[in-house]
Amino acid sequence: MLEEDFSSPNDSLQIDNVERTGTAGERIKIRLSDGSCFFARDEDLKRLGIDPYDRGSDLHLSEATIRGLRDSSARIQAMDKALDLLARAPHSTFTLRTKLLRRKFETRVVEEILTSLLDNGYLDDAGFAEDWLRNRCERRPEGRAALLAGLLRKGIGRRLAEQVLQMYLTPELEREHALRVLEKLRRQGVMDQARLINRLKARGFAFPLIRSLLERPEEL
Repeated sequence: MLEEDFSSPNDSLQIDNVERTGTAGERIKIRLSDGSCFFARDEDLKRLGIDPYDRGSDLHLSEATIRGLRDSSARIQAMDKALDLLARAPHSTFTLRTKLLRRKFETRVVEEILTSLLDNGYLDDAGFAEDWLRNRCERRPEGRAALLAGLLRKGIGRRLAEQVLQMYLTPELEREHALRVLEKLRRQGVMDQARLINRLKARGFAFPLIRSLLERPEEL
C-alpha cells in the first residue's frame, strides 16, 4: 500500500526530499534517493533516530531503518483508510478488518490499527450492534432468530449479540413485530395457515409465538 514499493534497501540510500503534509503538518512525507516514498510522524522518526532535515552526504539509511519507515508508512495509510471507512458508515471490528485486509494491508498492521481504534473509542461493537438492531427493526420487523443471525453475519460475537438482543428485543416488541408481518401477509392475500406459519418462521419468529397469534385472530 506504499506510494512506491521499496525493493532492495542498501546502505547508500539517503533522504532526498522532506515535505510536511496533513491538516496541521502532523505527518512527514520522505522521498529517498532511489525514488521510494514513505510517510511518518515525528515520533516515528525520533524512534528510528532520524533527523529528516539532516540530509548531509554522510547520512546513510540502514536496511533496518528503512524497514522501520516502511512499517510506519503502512500504519499511517491503514489508519487513514480505516478512518475514511468509519466516516462513510458504521462498522463492527469484523467488517472493518475485512475491508482493510481486502485492500491488501498486512494482518499485523491491521490488528494494530484496530486495537488503537478500539482503545480510543472509534470502534464500539456493542454500540454498532445496538444501532444495527434498531435500524433493522424499523425497516424490516423480524424475530429473534433472524436478528441474531444478522448480528452474527456482521461479525458480532454470539455472547454480545445475545446480550444486545436481550436488552432491546422484549417479548412484547417481538410480538408486535410478528403482528406487523402477519397483518402485511393478510393484506397480500396470504390466508392459508401453513403458508403463514412458513413465512413467519422464515422471518425468524418461533413457532410458539406464531401459534399464539394464529389462535387469537381478534388481535389482527
